[in-house]
Amino acid sequence: MKTMKNTLLAALAVALAVSASPAAAQADFTKFVVVGASVDSGFIDSCWVKHGQTDSWPAIFARQTGNTGFQQPIVGEPGLGPCQILTSLAPTFSYAPNTGKPENLTLARPYDNLAIPGYLGASVVNCKTATADVPCKNALIDLVLRGSGATVLQQAASLKPTFFAIGVLGNELLGPATQGTAIDGVTLMSKEAYAASYKTIVDTMKAAQGGTGKGIAATVPDVTTLPYFTAVSPIIGLNPSTGAPIYVLGPTGCPTGVPACPVPAGTVVPLPLGSLMKLGYGIPCAVAPTLPKCNTPLPDNATLIGTTGVPGLLYPGEVSLLKTRGTEYNAQIKTLAEGAGYKVFDTAALLADIAAHGREYAGMTLTSAYLSGGVFSYDGVHPSATGYAIVADALVQFVNANYGSSIPRVNMAPYLLTGNSSGGFPTSSYGPPTQEQIIEFAAAYFTPEVLENFWQTLGVPTEDRGLVLGNGDDELPMPVAPRRAKIDLTD
Repeated sequence: MKTMKNTLLAALAVALAVSASPAAAQADFTKFVVVGASVDSGFIDSCWVKHGQTDSWPAIFARQTGNTGFQQPIVGEPGLGPCQILTSLAPTFSYAPNTGKPENLTLARPYDNLAIPGYLGASVVNCKTATADVPCKNALIDLVLRGSGATVLQQAASLKPTFFAIGVLGNELLGPATQGTAIDGVTLMSKEAYAASYKTIVDTMKAAQGGTGKGIAATVPDVTTLPYFTAVSPIIGLNPSTGAPIYVLGPTGCPTGVPACPVPAGTVVPLPLGSLMKLGYGIPCAVAPTLPKCNTPLPDNATLIGTTGVPGLLYPGEVSLLKTRGTEYNAQIKTLAEGAGYKVFDTAALLADIAAHGREYAGMTLTSAYLSGGVFSYDGVHPSATGYAIVADALVQFVNANYGSSIPRVNMAPYLLTGNSSGGFPTSSYGPPTQEQIIEFAAAYFTPEVLENFWQTLGVPTEDRGLVLGNGDDELPMPVAPRRAKIDLTD
């Protein structure tokens, strides 16, 4: 078995690795600096932790350029989240202790990777410390800025980067989407407000780089296409008499006096609602009469069940608004970043292409499918280490094409064989799960503890998470995953 694995490793290395030729002089990667949010920080499986940060796309990119001095605000194992550990494909999970400690606090200068989970463009520009108000309601700010009295933008400018990256600043869309409450001018920021912060970022960094921006700026993906929003279908079955689809029940657009009715085609069911569907929410009693909450609608907006926040449905009008606003944000990014000299990398197109066509490496096919695809981690929003490596490799090719450099492409072999570059996390392979299995998985994964951390990471205050659903004896607890010891999924 070991010989076979070594043979496969050698074959993959030959098929995937390229010669490590030095970068051309057209771009200088000596001081590579990044600002952004969770996707740029290496956030993975609902947590911020060293093994995720080691394979953040900026860290991989820096290694490919030969930059050995790239510094990050490392959170030591077992991380902060808590990190979720898959213990069986039943599924069950265990939680890593939520006790990760900073390992690089004494660095005598700002970090090169200044991306902070939950950050907005306004956070990059304005926040010097954690406060009680958005955009600075984020405890991780102090871990990164370390009481310097400077914002992320000021710290980035002080480093005088030779190559600068503006990562995916998309929480302005992701926050409202994960709440299930996309309301223009209320939860959803205007394109003008988004552009104001973005302009400050590019103008400041252009000046710090000597009057011409040198580096890249990433667009915002269509958040409604992330596995978090696509894994659970709004269709729960087919009518045996007519063959027509049976849609989950929601509370909006129903006839007068009818509390629950089928949602329209195009409605999005966020992944954590699987916890409620297990109890019968959104399920007609004609389909599952034994479920205690059958005929009860899934929530339309972010909702509290007891003290646990859950997202709401995204109706077609909200989905359309999120897509339109994302397109508007990206138009602002393109105009402002290119006007300052930065090359704009189309993250939205990359993720759309992966969703449509996947990626094949030495006979292994990766897709954006939830659980079985390999590109996204268990939270359905952030990439796996393999997904981050795919992003880094795409950026290497983009930079080479736009700057005339010759950065070696990313060797995908270790990611495909062991899950990350350090070889510490074995992968498992199994067929695409059924909808029932995805709902079971979501109910096990998105426990109250994980959901609370998810809201906090996005900076959503408790008071903004909607109304209480159920009360008194009618209220039902959220399902909680059994805690078991970690097992080797390769057995």
